[in-house]
Parts: sequence; structure tokens; C-alpha cells
Amino acid sequence: MEMANSELLTTGDFCMIALYLVVVVTIGILAGRGQKTSEDYFLAGRQMHWFPLALSIWASLTSANSMLGAPSYGYSQDLQYIVPGIITSILGAALTIGYILPLLQPLKLTTSYTYLEQRFGIGVRCLGSILFILLRGGWLASVIYAPSLALSAVIPIPAIDQWLGPLGFWCGISGSTFFWIVVVGSGATAYTTLGGLRAVIWTDVVQFFVFVVGMLAIWFLLARDIGISNMFQQLAKVPRAHVENDFQVGWGETVRLDGSQSVAFDGSTLTYAWQQRRTSKEVPEIELPNKSGETLQFTAPPRSAEGAPVTLPIELRVTTNGTPPLQSAPAVVHITVTDNPDLHRSATPPAFHERPHDTWFDFRFKLFFGTGVTFWSLFVTGLLARLNDGGTDQVTLQRYFSARSIVESRRAIWISAICDVPLMPLMYLTGAGVLVYYAIHHYTGLPATAGQTMPYFVAHKLNQVVPGLAGLFIAALFAATMSSVDSGINSISATLTTDWYRRLLVRNRDERHYLRIARILTLVLGILATSVALLLGQIGELWQISIALMGFWTGPLLGVFLLGFFTCRANTVGVLSGSVAGLACTVWFQQTGGNEFLFSVVGLLPTLIVGYVVSLVTGASDKSRLHGLTLWTKHLPAENQK
Repeated sequence: MEMANSELLTTGDFCMIALYLVVVVTIGILAGRGQKTSEDYFLAGRQMHWFPLALSIWASLTSANSMLGAPSYGYSQDLQYIVPGIITSILGAALTIGYILPLLQPLKLTTSYTYLEQRFGIGVRCLGSILFILLRGGWLASVIYAPSLALSAVIPIPAIDQWLGPLGFWCGISGSTFFWIVVVGSGATAYTTLGGLRAVIWTDVVQFFVFVVGMLAIWFLLARDIGISNMFQQLAKVPRAHVENDFQVGWGETVRLDGSQSVAFDGSTLTYAWQQRRTSKEVPEIELPNKSGETLQFTAPPRSAEGAPVTLPIELRVTTNGTPPLQSAPAVVHITVTDNPDLHRSATPPAFHERPHDTWFDFRFKLFFGTGVTFWSLFVTGLLARLNDGGTDQVTLQRYFSARSIVESRRAIWISAICDVPLMPLMYLTGAGVLVYYAIHHYTGLPATAGQTMPYFVAHKLNQVVPGLAGLFIAALFAATMSSVDSGINSISATLTTDWYRRLLVRNRDERHYLRIARILTLVLGILATSVALLLGQIGELWQISIALMGFWTGPLLGVFLLGFFTCRANTVGVLSGSVAGLACTVWFQQTGGNEFLFSVVGLLPTLIVGYVVSLVTGASDKSRLHGLTLWTKHLPAENQK
């Protein structure tokens, strides 16, 4: 089996990575000079130009999870995310500029949750702040862990693995993964602690261009080797292999696998190729008697003296008989051999399995408990995510507040949204291009996980074009990771310092005191996020769950702000009741198997409905306090609102 190894990285690659890290840390240190107040630290003195703000907004919201996840989606599923993604980006920017920014910008806020105190009181401010910390806190460690895991899996460094192996083993990860997590987490923490938001914004600008150059380098190679027009011609013809979901069997039992649900999209006859993927020497080698049939039957190993469960990864790939013959990505089923197996098995393919990879639209309407995604589910949840980013999320709002004027903020929002128009398709199409490349060239050692395929492709191919390009891609992955980590820890620090420490714990101190506390909190948050990322290996795949749980908080948080922005009747009791109802409905929906793409919808609707109804029952807000705080009162003089 052909696997990536450290020899694929040259001295030039490591020099490129080191140079990048030195540059961004230096920029962060230089950007932090002259800071005297917490406003300088968190808002860059409210003097930022629209151009760096625009690139920073885009970079901070495009994490390494997106850089790996979007190509992974294009590689393993289809391209239908692109169109609703672009539409919701532009529509979300228009709604933010038209309705939300004119309300918040004149208030000269440090955090968006200060608005909630002015509108509803200190209790709702604390609620909004907590929901944001929960939303971004679980996400923060995952954006360090996910790319580090992907890189170490396909580009291991033997010397680092040996040196840091014991620490990595204790954390449930490899030594290489431990190394990348520490490098990324400590680098982003260092320059964010020293430089504050100005450092975050200017390093985001550098990281934006590194990211774009890295993606364009991959496209150059794809265009040279397979051609863009040929890529689109073959994309819809690439077959899909399918076996079934992971399951358990007993020792020595006969195992039968069925690959008949594999799909050819051009009417071709499929040929089948089965093999065992051996992940370690401890996994016994299994004799597979018929490796080229539609079905596979073999005998599980007998029980060892220790009786410890054994996991057997079995891979299926199918190939068309067209011209050229196209081979599928690997479909891997993990069979656990154990003493008391759970005999439940499911062979139902995922919802996207019957769609070709170049599918741009699926307009079918699926119920809340349906599986998979369609245009409508992507559109609705994408729009809510954009409204949440633009109207409630401290990561983006902090950048709006740092602009010189509302005109600068508007320009930054528009340019950031416009960047999505070419760059979002670029990310998804990169995954599709890598899929076609390997479908044509039939490599045998492809990673089983779609998220590892693009780093594998980079390590495999880019240095064959120009030495050092693989290092550039890794630097681009660092760029996407650091731009999210720095934004997350800076924004959470701003929230803790402003909404909790300064407002509730220690009041009326001089600015130097709050600046010192801000830096201490930023440092602690960075260390904490890096430490949690190191420990995620002990809980397996739960980092994916932490990303999905962002949907738990998005609906209630957005609902509270929308009630404040667009109604005059909503009051404190109403929004608190609505947010509790929204969270309860989201938990119930998740526990009953609801579609995770709709978590935000399920949380938002009860928050709005219950919040408004309870407000009507308990009495509307005092209109004398609403001057400049709602859509209906933003232009009225205070004396006309009584």
C-alpha cells in the first residue's frame, strides 16, 4: 500500500513553514505597539481601514475545518453547497448592512452583548455572552485539532513521533499531532496576546493571501495534469463504492460484505476490488478469498489469549469500464471482532450516494427528520448562519466596531461577501478535482478519510511541480487555523473582560488594569484551547460533535437579538423564556434523531414565538428606553417614543 511519508517533505518545505510562522508572530508583535487602553487592544482604537477588515472577516470565518471540510465535501459528496452558499453570503451581507449595522454601529460598543443590556437588562446580556462563549468555545479547540490530525496522518515526522510519542500516547494522539497542535496553538496565542485585535487583523490579511496562493497552486497542478474541461466531463461519471456502516461480529464467525449498492453514473459495468487496510502490526492479516467479486466473504480471526477486541478495516473500490476507466474513492467498513458483539447492521447508503458529484441543485423537500441535505436546507441554515455571524457573533461584530466609520464597516462587509463568490467554489471544486485526479490515475494508498485526501495529494504531488509548494500548502493550512484561533480567543477575551470582569467583578479601575487583564485572559484562553485540543484524542471523534453542537447555541442566540432588533414589545421575561424554550427544543430534536443541519432552525423558531408571546402576556418593554435600539425607533427622537 502506497502511503505518504516524511520524505515527501523537503528542506524547502520546512523552511517555508518556519518562515511563515516567524512572519506572522513578528507582525503580531509590531502591531501591538502603542496600546494604552482595552479599546486599543480589542478594537484597534476604532481606526481600522475597510480593506484589512474585509480580508480579516473572511479569513476568521474560514477556519482550517472549512479549508479541509469544503474540499472533503466536494470530494466525497457533491457541489450543491456552492450556490446556496454564495446566495446566502450576499443576502446575509445585504441584511446586515441594511438593518443590523445601523443599529449597532452608532452605539460605540466593545461587545455586541452590551446592546442586550441596553435593550433588556444585565440578565440578558449575561445570557447572550454565555451562549457566544459556548458557541465559539467548543469550536475553538476543534479548529486546532482537526487540521493537525489530518496533517500528521498523511505527513508523519518520524523523529517527532519518537521524541513526543510518550506524551502523544498519554493524550491519545501521535507525537506528530501533538507537535502540530502545540505549534499552531502557541503561535496564534503569542501574537494575539501581544498585539490584540490589530495584530489579529493584519495577520489575517497575510493569512488570506497565503491561503489563496496555496489553493491556486493545487489548481495549477490539476489544470496541468487533467485539464479543467476534462475534469468537469469526468466528474459526473466517477462511481461511488458502498459497503455498509461499521458493525461487530464474534470471534471466528463468517463475515459477508455486499458491495452491490455501489453506483455507476454513466451506465458502465463495475469491477470490484476488496482489500484489508492494516493500520498496525497488531491487526491480524485476514485471507480474502474473492477480492474481485460483488460480494466478499471471509472468516473473522479466532479469539486471542487476551481477548481484546480487534478492528478490521476492509476497503472496497469500484472501477468503470469506460474510457478512461474511472475508479471510486475508497469505501471503508470497520468490523470489530469482540466477545459480545452488537449484531445490528445497516447497509443503507447515505442520501447523497445516488447523486453524481457535479450535482448543483437538489430541490426536493425533506422533513426535519429526513437525512442528507438539499438546496432548501442549505439555504435556510446558511442564511441563519450568516445572520448570526453578522448580527450576534463577537468575532465579526468586533471588526465592525473597530472601523473608522459606518461607511468603512459597510465596505468591509461587502468585500468579505464578494470574496466568497470566487473562493467558495474554489474550495469545493478543489476537492472535486482531486477526486477526478485519483479516479483517473488509480492510486492504491488513498486515505480512508475524505478530510485527509487533500493533504495527501499535496504531499504527493505539489513538490513535483516546484520544491517547497507542499510547505506552502501547510503554511496555508496554518493560515486558516491561526486566523480562526486568534479571532476566537481575542473575541472570547473581549467578552469575558468587558461583559463579566469589567461590568460585574471589578469596576472603575484605570485602563492599564483592564488592558493587563485582557492580555492575561487572552494568554489563558490560548493555553486552554491548545490543551483541550491535545486532549481531544482521548475522546475519539467527539471533536466532530463539538462542531455540530454550535447549532445548539445559534438558534437561541440569534432569536434573542432578532427580538431586540425588530420588535418593540419583547421584554426581559419574554426573551429569557424564549431562549430556554429554544434550547430545550434543540436538545429534544437532537435526541430524537433530527437532521443536524436544522438545529439552528429548531432553536430559533421557539425562541421567537415563545419570546414574543410571553412578552405580550407579561407586558411590553418601556418605549422610553428604546431610543436607537430597534428598527422602529432608530430614527425617532427620544421625546416621541413615550
